[in-house]
Amino acid sequence: MGATERIERDDAGRVRRRYSVDDDGALDGELVQYDEQGHVEVQLPYRTGVLDGEARFFERGRLQLRMTYRNGLEEGERILYGEQNKPAMTVTVRAGVQHGTTSWFRADGSLMRTAEFVDGEMKGEPVDYDERGRAAKKTTRK
Repeated sequence: MGATERIERDDAGRVRRRYSVDDDGALDGELVQYDEQGHVEVQLPYRTGVLDGEARFFERGRLQLRMTYRNGLEEGERILYGEQNKPAMTVTVRAGVQHGTTSWFRADGSLMRTAEFVDGEMKGEPVDYDERGRAAKKTTRK
């Protein structure tokens, strides 16, 4: 039969959530949730009841966080956005665990710090960068 679209409304009749379900009632397709002003708050991709694809989170219509899921686990790059809609932080995730380079950025978009993670644990010391992008110093963790 295929997916059936569902729409949930608040008491004032405003759409608060829109999603599709498959013949078994499992979420299938994009779930979109809206705030009271009608701005998108959340976009979540589902395939037969499991998160699968790019998820996005918003505040007052502005993108705050983007992450990707594969078969229910976060996989790939997680990006947190700052006030100027530029990345403030990027995190590499593998099978739901922080793994790889995590980078922090200044408001102007320049690289501020990097750190390496293996299976959720930081390895070595973070590296700080000056405004020109040159490695300035390693930060000592306490």
